[in-house]
Amino acid sequence: MKRPVIALLLTLAAAFGVSAAEPSNEITTENVIRLMNDYRAEEGLPPLHGETRLALAAGDRMRHMEEESYWAHESPDGLTPFLWIRAREYNFQTAGENLASGFETARLLVQSWMESPGHRANIMSPDYEDCGIAIIDGATTGPATGKSIVVLFGKTRQTLEPTIARGRQ
Repeated sequence: MKRPVIALLLTLAAAFGVSAAEPSNEITTENVIRLMNDYRAEEGLPPLHGETRLALAAGDRMRHMEEESYWAHESPDGLTPFLWIRAREYNFQTAGENLASGFETARLLVQSWMESPGHRANIMSPDYEDCGIAIIDGATTGPATGKSIVVLFGKTRQTLEPTIARGRQ
């Protein structure tokens, strides 16, 4: 008797678009990175990697926007995301930011970024290797539905070890 019940459940799951292989669509750091990397992989780009200092900087940035009640790439007093990246000692060669607010699913969030030229450019940039993400419920400017997301992208400066030339004796 168990087989017909399992077959019925699988049929219902397929009918409603539910799949055991389908990853969660919740807005989490892991899901946002996975979905951005899916788009990058389609273009043969290397994946973005979650980076602790950028994640801390994104959290600091989000807190500042909450405390000052704004939502923009530049604060009302002229501060840019690069301030928070530097404060966390991420010595970047290149850096950028994506913001989003009011989203309920990771798939819709990343899809909307991909439809925006500037946000898409950050996700698809071969110049970025790392990212850090901060996520809150609601908005930094007051009550709202959905989540607000800050993604900071970067690539660290490569420091070369000094070489010592030795002559023949």
